[in-house]
Amino acid sequence: MFVRTLAALALLIFSFQPALAAGTSLHVGAAYVTKSGSGPHAVILMPGLGGGSWAYDGVAPELAKRYTIYSVTFAGFDGEPAVAGNYLDTFAQSIIDLIAQEKLRAPILAGHSLGGHLALRIAATIPDNVGAVVVIDALPLYPPMRPGDTMSERRTFMTAYRDGMLASPQAAYEAQSRVGITSLVTDPKNIDFVAASWNKADRHTIAGSVYEMSLADLHPLLSKISAPLLLIGVADTEANAERNRAYYAAEYAGTPHLEIAVVAPSKHYVMYDQPEKFAAAFLPFLAKVTQ
Repeated sequence: MFVRTLAALALLIFSFQPALAAGTSLHVGAAYVTKSGSGPHAVILMPGLGGGSWAYDGVAPELAKRYTIYSVTFAGFDGEPAVAGNYLDTFAQSIIDLIAQEKLRAPILAGHSLGGHLALRIAATIPDNVGAVVVIDALPLYPPMRPGDTMSERRTFMTAYRDGMLASPQAAYEAQSRVGITSLVTDPKNIDFVAASWNKADRHTIAGSVYEMSLADLHPLLSKISAPLLLIGVADTEANAERNRAYYAAEYAGTPHLEIAVVAPSKHYVMYDQPEKFAAAFLPFLAKVTQ
């Protein structure tokens, strides 16, 4: 069951090969941050489950020419010390505290997967002080509810899933993780690194974050997000791009200022599968909202 569920929960995962980052290091709550650039507008880059501050290395150097960049690693991921439970609330509050500590006015929030979930949550919590949001292949509730599903049933299933993940022997855990990771990575040469990065993360933080996100339905919060929001989605083929666009539009119904860009062909790691197409969607949107 763990193997099948890990594959089903694959959109929650994000980690990739880092490049060394130069800049100022900050630590705010459960957020370990590298600050770079000095532009008048701030961009906060949040990776997904298990990811690090290097997750956006493909675009961060270009962004730092025009913006002040805050690249985030959350506690328990990429070798950082873990914190206790209530992971998502703690992560979101840490970003809100970072915004206050740095006295940022209307920063842009960008998040992939788990980071996208956090970006939605933060933008709905402090709508008057978020300039724009970029969500990269994340849904307001993941996995989506199936017809007939109830939250009570989901809670029971996810409790067993979380407990099974924590109880799995390390060798089995790593092998099972790799099965899910291979469904996310187009270039086989990166699978070893992704798996190694995943296994550096604190297992309680991984399991707890998956559990919490699976029960956190953000659909009711979407109408509270007043900032422009770009959803960068993916499709496995060009032929499926419009079908996926319609699906994302339905999932984000009620978002006041929504744009959708679907990148194809791509798996979940769109920044690495299609870096040029990703940048072509991401960078012009930032330029438009910071005019």
